[in-house]
Amino acid sequence: MDRGDIISGAAFKAVVRAALVFLLVLVAMGLVSIRTIDRLMTDQVRLRVVEMAESVSGMTSEDPDEGLVERVDAVIRSAAGRTLAYAVFDADGTRVVGNTHIRPEHGDWIELPVTLELAPHVTSGQAEESYLLHAIPVDDKTLVVGRSTAYIQLARREAIRGFAVTGFVVVLAMLAIGYVLSRRSLVALESMSAALDRVSRGEVDARVPISGRNDQIDRIARQVNAHLDQLDALFGQTRRTATAVAHDLRRPLARATLGLERALSRAEAGADARGEIEQSLTDLASLQSVVASILRIARIESGDVGAMRALDLRDVLDEVAETFAPVAEDAAQALVYARAAEPLTVNGDPEMLAQLVVNLVQNAITHAGDGARITLAAAPGHDGVELSVADTGPGIPAELRERVLEPFYRMDDARSVEGNGMGMTLVKAIADRHGARLALEDAVHREGGQGEGRQREAGPGLRVRVRFPKLAVK
Repeated sequence: MDRGDIISGAAFKAVVRAALVFLLVLVAMGLVSIRTIDRLMTDQVRLRVVEMAESVSGMTSEDPDEGLVERVDAVIRSAAGRTLAYAVFDADGTRVVGNTHIRPEHGDWIELPVTLELAPHVTSGQAEESYLLHAIPVDDKTLVVGRSTAYIQLARREAIRGFAVTGFVVVLAMLAIGYVLSRRSLVALESMSAALDRVSRGEVDARVPISGRNDQIDRIARQVNAHLDQLDALFGQTRRTATAVAHDLRRPLARATLGLERALSRAEAGADARGEIEQSLTDLASLQSVVASILRIARIESGDVGAMRALDLRDVLDEVAETFAPVAEDAAQALVYARAAEPLTVNGDPEMLAQLVVNLVQNAITHAGDGARITLAAAPGHDGVELSVADTGPGIPAELRERVLEPFYRMDDARSVEGNGMGMTLVKAIADRHGARLALEDAVHREGGQGEGRQREAGPGLRVRVRFPKLAVK
């Protein structure tokens, strides 16, 4: 696995961006925190310096009679003189006593490096440190008091070091986590790619592995697997269709060939070959019908049809009902047309919709049997227009209702009836082209005898519902 692929992954890049944002926030927080620490600690130093000045100047001294010079001299000779700055200057600026020569203006605060002058009895040297100095007038003299701010600088350095270490550790951990996440995503994507490569080589049963973490990649893997399942189903349907096409084309083609051979033999013998030729023409017409159905379905599914327009579905139903009512009567059946009282506006192609209704009614007449009652109806609904064709025939078992929509599929008891198994396939193609939902279900019919006030229940039958989407109002 190439490390560059891991680093260039979306997960790692996202973590890098998050790490940069974290560093910016950390720097901003560090600046604010350090400034706050400096301010608070400097205020504490100033407060201590003021207290020291008041104590030495005699404002809070227990012995007010002791002179300022004596008190300052006593302090700088004590242990405090090694860390605290004290000095007394007379009116002309000459230092009278003290351990520093720096003299701020009255009331001023200054911070600068200072090297204290230790008392003679102190033998250890004193390094230069930063001091905060303050000058106050005492009678005709100036008292300077200062305190080291080295510990403030130390606190500042420790705070900076702490923020730097925290930032380094957190960013390093974030990058490590990002690397792991990116590597895990890359492994999942490579598994997905390998599965798709297998599918492209013809292994339609290959599926993308799912880790079980239920993350985004798992959700995409489930969607890919669902699409592969649909693709597998389409491949299976294609194989079945190819087999059915070969079977349905072979029989009429073989009969036509055999008929023409017989006709040729009879013609050579000087006999009448008209019957064989007519039968061969019938077989070739059946073959042409199958090919025409295949081409029509292909055209509909590819969208190579006429333009859609708004139309009243009742016009289509009126024509179909008028045409097929006598056909049903000749088959000892009854075609009942429940005409809607209000317009049934749908968006569609008139010829295709007529073909859809014709196929549904023709299938009902063909398969419902003698004495069947066929109902053609359409009505508006809250989500569009619903067309239904129902009959009182034997119906279709629930487990076969999806199969009858496949090309060339015919139930066993329908193979003795003339047809090629393309009628319901064409209905589904037209419904899909119009964005309609197609549903097959049992039909329960109740017929009442006129004047008898009674009803009888006929047997399961079949109802085909076609739900057209609601037409958008402009």
